[in-house]
Amino acid sequence: MKRTLGTFDAAMIVTGAIIGAGIFMNPAESAKYLQTPAQLLFVWGLGGVTALLGAVCFAELGAMFARSGGQYVYLEKAFSRWLGFLFGWTVFSTIQTGALAAVSYTCIRFVGYFVPLGEGLTSLLAAGLILVLSLVNTFGIRPGSIVQNIFNSLKIIALLALIAIGLFWNKTPETISLGPVFPDGISLRMVSLMGLALMPALFSYGGWQNLNFVGGEVKNPSRTIPLAILAGVVLVVVIYMLSNFVYVKALPLDKVAGSTKLASDAVEAMVGPWGAKFIALAVIVSTLGFLSVAILTGPRVYAAMAQEGAFFPAAGRLHPRFQTPYLAIALQAVWSCGLLFTKSYGQLLEFVTFGDWIFYGLTAAALLVMRRKFPDMPRPYRAWGYPVVPALFLLISAAVVVNVFVMSFRKSLIGVGIILAGLPVYWMSRSRSGEPAQGSRP
Repeated sequence: MKRTLGTFDAAMIVTGAIIGAGIFMNPAESAKYLQTPAQLLFVWGLGGVTALLGAVCFAELGAMFARSGGQYVYLEKAFSRWLGFLFGWTVFSTIQTGALAAVSYTCIRFVGYFVPLGEGLTSLLAAGLILVLSLVNTFGIRPGSIVQNIFNSLKIIALLALIAIGLFWNKTPETISLGPVFPDGISLRMVSLMGLALMPALFSYGGWQNLNFVGGEVKNPSRTIPLAILAGVVLVVVIYMLSNFVYVKALPLDKVAGSTKLASDAVEAMVGPWGAKFIALAVIVSTLGFLSVAILTGPRVYAAMAQEGAFFPAAGRLHPRFQTPYLAIALQAVWSCGLLFTKSYGQLLEFVTFGDWIFYGLTAAALLVMRRKFPDMPRPYRAWGYPVVPALFLLISAAVVVNVFVMSFRKSLIGVGIILAGLPVYWMSRSRSGEPAQGSRP
């Protein structure tokens, strides 16, 4: 596969993978645990700092291993191939495909705001959307990249418009009282509530790792990958913080917490009924941007595994003309549509969403391990703050996983079961390839 993705393409992958529908709704979930607007901004700021810590780790690894596959490669090199495979298996079986099913359905559901659609037609159109975008990506990474650049640029413009409306053109009072971050002082209860409020923010900030999935197709990766990851995450943090400020400027915190369509309610309060239509259109564009990125990046992980004998061999084949992993793209599309029509994607995502944070933590650990395991390996970009930054990100990831286990023990156990279900698939794949199912190569 050729290196065709420039810095702008790479940055759009980062922002597009992070910004989906979450920023339009998730601050309301955070607000349910909080007392003041300042706390909401503080919590989302903490989420942004956490994302930056993770981005720094992925920037070093992406520049160090300038190939496609992302965390599959890093975990395989630092620990063992089976652990890398479990990451790829989880991405294929639930995380990427479940997200495609859920987000495509959300996209078409918001289209229904303008054109009434029945339940069955919504699912059919959502499947059609996945198939069309998958077909576009089959024709080459350039067409796929152009499509995701367009949608993600429009997404950023829409969010900047929302922010501009909130800051400069609205019918709500100009004065706003943010209140203190700790109105009753620092207590164990307050810290616990803030931890719960942080969870929706952390999940809204996830996704920057998608650029590393396509590292083998990025131009000048030693410079482009770190620059795009860090710049993309910083841009998202700024947009998210300003969006949250607009929400609490437009609505009292109790209204924020009680809203099921936060961005729509906030803009409608600021400019009137047409604001709801603007937000519906913004969500459509935002979800299209996410879908474009996820369909482009995910198959590169499956192809990387297949090319090393750790996944179904067909997934590693490249199209003779377009040089894309066309069968991996097709496999992802078919499985996503299957999840869409079985309506199981929502539960699957609930079961393994915390899996993202398991693998975030393991990736931070991989960075620490590889500094010792391969001390002389070229590192075009070195994570600043080492070893504190990766160690801190590892601890935060572990805390997120523990929190989810405590709050949703049964679902978490099912999620672990889904992840571990990849082991038989791994052993079968290795047996077919004729290679032993064991550890990594240096």
